[in-house]
Amino acid sequence: MRFDSEIRERLRHRLLHRAAVVADLLAEALGGKDKTSALAALGLSRPGIRPEEALRNALNQIEARRRLLVADDDRYGRCDVCGLDLGVAALDEMAWADRCAAHKAS
Repeated sequence: MRFDSEIRERLRHRLLHRAAVVADLLAEALGGKDKTSALAALGLSRPGIRPEEALRNALNQIEARRRLLVADDDRYGRCDVCGLDLGVAALDEMAWADRCAAHKAS
């Protein structure tokens, strides 16, 4: 087991909280509200991608990370590109992270 139960629960809680925030924004965006500034604040705005798509992609990423964590899959908390361990401190800040700093833009 890579993370003890306390850390796993804390990270799971952070993932669920982020998912709730993103899901609320998605519902509002689908209801016609402009969520451009909220997307930018969360670091989710991407040129050429509609807000609904960006939010759906974010929800998919969060859910994929949650599944890995719950399954105690060693891929959780590692960069999807190079396998670098992101570390508990970084995951506490961004439990849904899937890339290290070197591969964040790729």
